Amino acid sequence: MWTDLHTLPTTNPLRSSTSRIRKFRRYNRSPFYEVAVALNEIPMEELETINPFTLAPWVERVQTIVDDGDSLGTTQTDLGWAVRAAVSSSARNGVVGVGGAIEIPASVRGGPKLERFSFTLGMTEQNPFSGQLAAMAYVLRHLPDLEYRSVALLASNKAAVLTIRNPRQQSGQEYVGCIYDSINSLKVKRNVAAVVWIPTSAEHRLLKMAKKEARAASREGVAPARKFPRMRSTTLNIAQSGEHTRKQLPDNVGRFSKKVDAALPGKHTRLLYDGLSRREASVLSQLRTGMARLNGYLFRISVAASQQCACGQAIETVEHFLFRCTKWTAHRTKMLQCTETLRGNLSFYLGGKSPSDDAKWTPNMQAVHATIRFAMATGRLDTQY
Repeated sequence: MWTDLHTLPTTNPLRSSTSRIRKFRRYNRSPFYEVAVALNEIPMEELETINPFTLAPWVERVQTIVDDGDSLGTTQTDLGWAVRAAVSSSARNGVVGVGGAIEIPASVRGGPKLERFSFTLGMTEQNPFSGQLAAMAYVLRHLPDLEYRSVALLASNKAAVLTIRNPRQQSGQEYVGCIYDSINSLKVKRNVAAVVWIPTSAEHRLLKMAKKEARAASREGVAPARKFPRMRSTTLNIAQSGEHTRKQLPDNVGRFSKKVDAALPGKHTRLLYDGLSRREASVLSQLRTGMARLNGYLFRISVAASQQCACGQAIETVEHFLFRCTKWTAHRTKMLQCTETLRGNLSFYLGGKSPSDDAKWTPNMQAVHATIRFAMATGRLDTQY
């Protein structure tokens, strides 16, 4: 979300609000705060702008040819096209280089000739996908003045070709817009253009030239001549790769829950909650977190006047409510019948793992459901539904 906010158009009110966002820390860092810290060193103003729509729905889409048959695709590019251009990209040595080759026949003014080009697109904030889109935009802007000609644009990146066919709300919108503008300019002079996907296994002559140029632009020690917009997807992936995924809860988070269930976080929580109604899930989550509608917790958050239980014997905690409160003795019959040896064990009745359980432990769903039915029968944990 933090990245998406910075890729919105400047006319969007949410984009303007990013300059007023302030990071602060009180107790525990939220996931949103962690993302903001991870991206703190990245100049967010250099991110590309991603609009809701790349093109208006009524704009005619560019013709694309995507055929999985290698021989058929190669034949289509060799026949019937007056001008052919191939593009490629290379990501290595911490940079992304792009290259291409333009073949102009003798029938076109200034032909015949074969032109090659290459340039370094950017550092690690770019990717081969954006490289091929940038190369397509470059080729189309550097074609000679054509009239009544057919132009084939060959690319080896299938994702880039499919993006040209059906642009979405994704990275590379600026390049796609340039490609469509150039092709529309060609159509004004009665030219026909198509983007063709050719797999690298086809070993097409022009694509091999383009790949050679792209590799030259990504050789060690080169640097981009100008700055291009950072790709949102690549920027976010780089930030994520630098963060270590924690497979356990922080020490100061969820003390009561970890006391009830030593296996947190774990996949068994889905087993506990799957199949429960909204009311049942609410009751179970209150008991497992300790944030229940009981006086012990309500007093801590200044909602109840006293933390004492209505029975007058002790503070109304989850354990007291489930096992010791004399008001609900008659309701506990089914709960107590679930076990003879683990009565009073909070972890057992709430589907948690206690330190004494072995590696083959699984929650006792019969006891969990009996506990939920007990709590619902008392009406003590009811909320508004």
